[in-house]
Amino acid sequence: MATQAAAALKSMALCRALADAELAAIAAIVETQDIAAGKELFREGDPGNGLFLVVAGEIDVAKRGPRGDRSLAKLGPGGVLGEMSLVTSDARSATGRALVASRVLRVPAQPFRALLDAGSSAALKIAAVIAEMLARRVATMNNLVLELADKVDPAGKRLLAMNDSELAALHRTLQVWSF
Repeated sequence: MATQAAAALKSMALCRALADAELAAIAAIVETQDIAAGKELFREGDPGNGLFLVVAGEIDVAKRGPRGDRSLAKLGPGGVLGEMSLVTSDARSATGRALVASRVLRVPAQPFRALLDAGSSAALKIAAVIAEMLARRVATMNNLVLELADKVDPAGKRLLAMNDSELAALHRTLQVWSF
């Protein structure tokens, strides 16, 4: 099973900088999970217990809002979800649900952190890629905040509604995120 996991990991952007021995170290801790269509991978508010890599299928990432759940992204093969749980012990910030039968690899937080503590080059390289992803997310959010600030009426009393094309553009921007 570790050989299959290593092969799947090798195709993931998250693991692009790993040598074969480093891939093997990560493959030794990953768990393969098959998720039926409509089933949750994790729920907003649950403890963050690891990162997920989409091997096959499609996962919808949704966040609770005042008007119900809102889809933030749909992630297919190569998608990364839950990377923040490898960095912090915070609760899940969104819900991941399989839209179709899906297969994911879970990198559990505790064994990953143990590799980090031991100075594993594999874990350090993955942490660097996660830091890069999070930095891009912050830059994207900064731009979105500025765009939304331009939507406030001149009196500063209300946010002007976004039209469908603006919402679609926002959704495309969020597609580059991972959760």
